[in-house]
Amino acid sequence: MTAASRLTPWLVCLGLALLMASTRTDASVRVSVNGVEGEVRDNVLAFIDADVDLDSELAARFYQDRTRRQVQEALEALGYYQAAIALELEPVQGDWVLSADIEPGPRITVRAVAIRISGDAADDEAFAALRERLPLESGQGLDHGDYQSSKRALRNLAIERGYFDYRFSQAELAIDVDEGWADVTLELDSGDRYMLGEVGFSSVPLRASFLQRLVPFAPGAPYSAERVAELNRRLLESGYFDDAVVDTRREAAEGKRIPVEANVGMRDRNTVSTGLGYSTDEGPRVRLGFTRHYVNNRGHSLTSEVRASPVNQGVNARYRIPLGDPLNDNLSVNAGWDNEEVDDQASERYAFGLSRRQEFTSGWVRTQSVRYLDERFSAGEDSGRSALLMPGLSFSRTRSRGGIDPFRGDYQHYSIEGSARALGSDVDIARLRLGNTWLRSIGRAHRFQLRADLGGIATNDFDDVPTSLRFFAGGDQSVRGFSYRSLGPTDAGGEVTGGRYLATGSAEYSYAVRGNWRLALFADAGNAFDGPDELDPEVGTGFGLRWGSPVGPLRVDIAWGVSRDDIPVRLHLSVGPPF
Repeated sequence: MTAASRLTPWLVCLGLALLMASTRTDASVRVSVNGVEGEVRDNVLAFIDADVDLDSELAARFYQDRTRRQVQEALEALGYYQAAIALELEPVQGDWVLSADIEPGPRITVRAVAIRISGDAADDEAFAALRERLPLESGQGLDHGDYQSSKRALRNLAIERGYFDYRFSQAELAIDVDEGWADVTLELDSGDRYMLGEVGFSSVPLRASFLQRLVPFAPGAPYSAERVAELNRRLLESGYFDDAVVDTRREAAEGKRIPVEANVGMRDRNTVSTGLGYSTDEGPRVRLGFTRHYVNNRGHSLTSEVRASPVNQGVNARYRIPLGDPLNDNLSVNAGWDNEEVDDQASERYAFGLSRRQEFTSGWVRTQSVRYLDERFSAGEDSGRSALLMPGLSFSRTRSRGGIDPFRGDYQHYSIEGSARALGSDVDIARLRLGNTWLRSIGRAHRFQLRADLGGIATNDFDDVPTSLRFFAGGDQSVRGFSYRSLGPTDAGGEVTGGRYLATGSAEYSYAVRGNWRLALFADAGNAFDGPDELDPEVGTGFGLRWGSPVGPLRVDIAWGVSRDDIPVRLHLSVGPPF
């Protein structure tokens, strides 16, 4: 080989390098797609790689060839197999401009869809429901993404439902480009469904029998990821654990039964909490609480609280005993002392009782209770002392969206309680209370809230009804523009003594002005009264400011009592959710 022949390849490489250097622009690509619109155009743009630097004409030619393949793939993904594609790539003012002119041609149509399930999953309603949701339908344009997502959905559901031995006996997308049709066949053989075995817990100071009551399924229940996640959620919400991780051990399955391990960490046994607050109803208030989260290995707990404000002071304790379902069924032993003074109204009461609280899957909470109430009271010229044994029943439900500052929801509360001299009480009483709050939003800006409260007392001697059971109106959560418990029937001296009945309502509109801040307009109306023909509603209107703070909505309102000749004006301040 001569020296000249040995140099020739190197000279060629050097020439190419000089050519590339002489045409280098370090330019990105601007893409223009013509001839298709909507989903097709978006898919073409998604497939084209425009974030490149073309530093030579040779690189530009390679890029153009690659882009042609990408455009073809993008079109075929949506069923366009006979498209005509014209690409032009040229430098314009330091940039490369790619123009893609496309004639998509006819789209492949799905002729037939066959989705068949065999094995245990053939009778699983979850697969029947999934089939109704899958995007594959005969007569529609072919979309490879629909085929892949349908296959993936079947696979994921099989795993979620415990069909771990599943396989696709057939998964085929048959396309006849000339005839313009495609047939889809997906056959899933699920095999046998696995079951959930016994749940084992890490070592904790709670009885094994009690821990098993936290498990939402019995051994031998069909496996589902949802059941496993529900167990994890219940453990965290039980109040006993700081952390919980639930694992299933498929490799240790025996006879299609998978053991479950719950690794939990106990929370601190005792918790002390403090709180400071303010409202125009009560003024500044302070609270000190103590909770023993597990008194014994049966999951009993103790909660106590001391609170004080210029209006109300109290000490309360509750001993909670979990029943069948520890999260949703509890028996409580309650005891407390409360002292309340509002203007010429005073109440000092001792209470002791039992209550059973049950929460149902519908969201409704039923509370059955019986309490002994011993109350010394005065209201204007009325005063007395009553001892009452009061059974009661209440139903309530809260639904909301938006966390601690909800934008949609409702609250309903219905309760009845009573006492009878035949059972040792000082007076016969039947007391009914109904409450409803409704919250809706239009977009983010507009929010509407309606509230209604109704109540009534049937008794043979109203003078012996303690003030804590009588009805009053006025205040932050009642008729704004009037002070707390300042509305109701009065005695000869003009002091409010409380009424047999209550009817109040409110309508509020708020508008988002910036971030978590809202401006509000409202109107409240109602009163407490002694007879159906004695209702004399007071009306308060005003405006306010709302702030969605990290601890809950802060409400500042200025309200005018427009039903009075002197039109009192009052500032209202409160913190907390709307229901």
